[in-house]
Amino acid sequence: MREYESLLSSTLTLPIKKSVTRFIKRLDDALARIEKCVIVACFALLVAAVLFSILSRNLFHLPSHRIFESAPSLVLWMALLGASLALKQRRHIRLELVLRYCSQTVRKWSGRVVSLFGAAVMAGLLITSIDFVRNEIAMFGGWGWLAIIFPIFFGSTAFRYLAALMVSPDSHPSGDSAATGESGR
Repeated sequence: MREYESLLSSTLTLPIKKSVTRFIKRLDDALARIEKCVIVACFALLVAAVLFSILSRNLFHLPSHRIFESAPSLVLWMALLGASLALKQRRHIRLELVLRYCSQTVRKWSGRVVSLFGAAVMAGLLITSIDFVRNEIAMFGGWGWLAIIFPIFFGSTAFRYLAALMVSPDSHPSGDSAATGESGR
């Protein structure tokens, strides 16, 4: 009877797990498409803002400090969204030297630990960054909303760490071929 119950429960949970995995992957892909669009928009806005600033300063002798001051914020947005995309594509900075010489079991468990630790750190930073954005808005008004990239970044990276754990728990979150057993890249 127990074998039947075990077989029945594993049979029922397999389709649910597949649908949850599919949903997480679709959500991650949608997030990546949004991030790519925002990066392109930020880059176009950055080029236009810098060009406008240079032209207004040199041709019309009208310096626009606000536009010039927004450029670093746009660069920050592009960098953080790009880092989140790198985590999705598993092209972020990783340390694989030690794991290369470990057994498959150690690599699998280290991947799980790294994913849990990364998600926990990012979740903690997400909570802290929400307070940071509130303070920025209180101090700088509308310009403080530019800091909203921090909760967006920490939230998306926490999601990506958890997604790596849930979608493919046997793979190492850094995606290195030594840890996952994949060949060549």
